[in-house]
Amino acid sequence: MRTDNKALLKVENLSARIDRQVVLDNLSFEVDQGECVAVVGGSGAGKSTLLRCMMGLTRPASPYRGSLWFGGTERCFTSKKQHARPEGIAFVPQNPDHGFDPLKRLNWQWRQAARIVTGSSAFNASQQALMDSLGLRSFGSSFPHQWSRGMQQRLLLGIALLGKPRLLILDEPTSALDSLIAAQVLRTVMTYAQEQDIALLIVTHDLALAARFATRTAIMTAGQIVEFGETSKLLDEPNTAYGKLLVSHRNWEVAVSHGDTVSAAAE
Repeated sequence: MRTDNKALLKVENLSARIDRQVVLDNLSFEVDQGECVAVVGGSGAGKSTLLRCMMGLTRPASPYRGSLWFGGTERCFTSKKQHARPEGIAFVPQNPDHGFDPLKRLNWQWRQAARIVTGSSAFNASQQALMDSLGLRSFGSSFPHQWSRGMQQRLLLGIALLGKPRLLILDEPTSALDSLIAAQVLRTVMTYAQEQDIALLIVTHDLALAARFATRTAIMTAGQIVEFGETSKLLDEPNTAYGKLLVSHRNWEVAVSHGDTVSAAAE
């Protein structure tokens, strides 16, 4: 079986369980090259479990069915030999604590990341431009705890973009940011992704975020993707009861109509 020529990422029939309880049930969706796709769902929908499976992690939930295609290569979720994250995927976690070593200075962590993904730890003009675009100051001798949570998350975005990945996965990208800063940062990321032909997968509870940035959206609840399609059509004509319930909360329209706001919850 092959993916079509346009799809960069395809998740097919992913199912996972914790002990005997099914927590992901037959999930399927895809992301095209250069496309932005959002997975939207409330707390407990299974979004974090989905990401862990995609990253090759098998605890606490263990996949028992399904496959992941990336760049034309298949990885079976149940294979014990293929638990590593596919090369070309960068991931920015919701919690910056999961991205930094608290005992290492930020300058050292940036240089180590640059060495791994570019082959050189030297700080150059393109890296400075990336930091400037994300509104980041000089590292100095700072440790992670000496920067705000929002600045830490923006720095994680910068580190993720260092290696020009083919797919960037953002887990709740606005959660640690002020709404105005979030809008600016996400516009910067979208522009950079479009220039570099990087696909984006945004996992969020925020329907306004999907409405504003995503070409297609998957609605997730109770471990299932109940709808997946063009964002505009999904917002206008949801097909499922949960989709209609989610869309019926019209606050997302207010958020989208304001150019500098991405999250109605943050207003």
